[in-house]
Order: sequence, then structure tokens, then C-alpha cells
Amino acid sequence: MLKDIRNDTIATFLLQKSNLTEVQLDTILASEEIGNLDFKRGLREKHKVSKGSFARTLKQARGNVEASIYTIFLLAYLDLVRPENIGQFIRNTKMLGELKSAKPQREDLLKVVEAMEDYTQSFARGKRKLIV
Repeated sequence: MLKDIRNDTIATFLLQKSNLTEVQLDTILASEEIGNLDFKRGLREKHKVSKGSFARTLKQARGNVEASIYTIFLLAYLDLVRPENIGQFIRNTKMLGELKSAKPQREDLLKVVEAMEDYTQSFARGKRKLIV
């Protein structure tokens, strides 16, 4: 499963910038497949891991995802994020979904990565720029 991720410029970039480890992403991907736990454990890149290890890694990964979402909620609640940034976030997620099926050229992918970096930095800066 991670082999496909490593061959995908956007997915590789996003994984590097995310708060998920490769193992956690691998576990989430495996957990979404149809089948019993033994089958899912065998899908991991390093092959079958113990049930406890799979469950622990999945719990950590889901916790990281939840923490990321709560962080955005907190920033919005405290009015530290511009409302237009939230709307742009939603548009960006839709665009990323469409991008997967479009098969863009590498130079176009690099432009998308650059645009995501710019957007993320703008989002993280909040509503006001620091004047030094």
C-alpha cells in the first residue's frame, strides 16, 4: 500500500508534512480494506504484525487525525483563522480528490505542492501578520 503512496508526488508530500508516520498511514489504509483482522494485518508493508501492534498503531493514527481536526476547530473557535481560509480548505480537498484521476504532469504536481505550501503557511499565520 505504501508503495503506491511513495510513487505519488502529492501523497508523498502530504505524508511528509502530516503528523502521521508511514506505519500509521499503512495501518489506516489496511484497516479500511474489506476483510477480517488477520487479513488486514497481512496487508501492512512489513507484512503481518501482531493484533496488539496493529490495534495500537491504528489507535495512535486515529488519535493523530482527531487531534489535527480538533486543532482546526480550536483555531476557528478562538477566531484565529480567517473564515475564507476554511472555505478554501474545503475547495482544496475537493481539488485534491479530482487531481488523483486527472493524471497531471510532474511540473503541474510541483505547482500544486507549492500552492499547498503557500496556503498552509497563510492558514497557519492566522488573521494578522506579525510586524517586527
